[in-house]
Amino acid sequence: MARAKETHLIITKLYDFGGTNNHLKELIAYLGKDNVILVLANVNELNYLKEITDPAGVKVILQRNLHPYAHLQYRFTTNVKEFFKIIYAIALIKLLSLKYNCVTVNICSAEAEKYLYLLWLPFIKVFYFLHSTPQPKYTGFTSFTCNKTLGNHKTIVTVSNANRTVVLKNWEITDPKKQFVKVVYNCLPADYEKDIKPRVNSESQQVVLTLGHVIDYKNPTTWLTVAKMVTAINANVVFKWVGSGPLYSDFEKLGKDLDRIRFEGYSNNPKSYLAKADIYYQPSIYETHGIAVVEAMAHGLSCVVSNAGGLPESVLNGYNGFLADANNAETQADAIQKLLNDGHERSNFGSKGYKRYQELFTYASFKKNMDALYYNA
Repeated sequence: MARAKETHLIITKLYDFGGTNNHLKELIAYLGKDNVILVLANVNELNYLKEITDPAGVKVILQRNLHPYAHLQYRFTTNVKEFFKIIYAIALIKLLSLKYNCVTVNICSAEAEKYLYLLWLPFIKVFYFLHSTPQPKYTGFTSFTCNKTLGNHKTIVTVSNANRTVVLKNWEITDPKKQFVKVVYNCLPADYEKDIKPRVNSESQQVVLTLGHVIDYKNPTTWLTVAKMVTAINANVVFKWVGSGPLYSDFEKLGKDLDRIRFEGYSNNPKSYLAKADIYYQPSIYETHGIAVVEAMAHGLSCVVSNAGGLPESVLNGYNGFLADANNAETQADAIQKLLNDGHERSNFGSKGYKRYQELFTYASFKKNMDALYYNA
């Protein structure tokens, strides 16, 4: 828990599902619910607060007009207006931090560069938690901000070494400032394991499971191709994708015409699916980290995932699963087939995956790394 009587401002956006919510949940648990003030832009986001923390007693400030991006790439008169919007936003957040006697300002962003200019806040620690992969900087102001402000009181934090590498490259962060771009892996809640049921594997059916939004970067097209390939030669294998998302309706319709390939939609109890799965499969084109893979490891599942983004930091090829190129359906299908045919290797990979989860992705590990950030412990 946070030190007594500390107050922390968190500027964020709440979602219905996903790793950003998961991180925010653990950040609030770490800082202490009574020590946190949430700054949100949209009142509708409050509908998701109960998925993150007990809403009772949480202080929330709605700030609809907080300037999102500082691009400064327009003609002179427009840039002057842009500059004053930035100054106004910095002053507003500074006044809030003074009013509530905050010791830190925390920006939790799933949109690269959003609110990044708040690194210019004076006389207060600022942590910029980035949960997405940045494209090349939008304007030179991004690099200028990073290279002028990063230091002991201004830190960028992301969720994998792979994403850190992209941040450093695309935002052109110079060598002296690289040390202030940190990695803290996302974690599962401290009590996550307390209600994990022993896995129930059916002798008559093997389940290959995927969790997450049905969205382009999760690669549902390749997933469906692989599912068709594997089920065509295995009469007892079922593929299940649990999650909603913008492409869910399209793929759910495709699944209706296929035997043993199911798009299940949203579930508020993914543990029930993990308890009955044999293999966890995630062919994402890119993942900053991939918290669902960590959940699968906590359940002792062997994994087949793409070698993209932060996924190889969770799954080590030949140790607790297999890595494959995101666009190579044949290699993915072969890896799944190998595990379906070899129960001993599935079990061995699952045990090693659980060990790796224990080493890197528990709340205890998260707390240790956060202590180092906040208190230099």
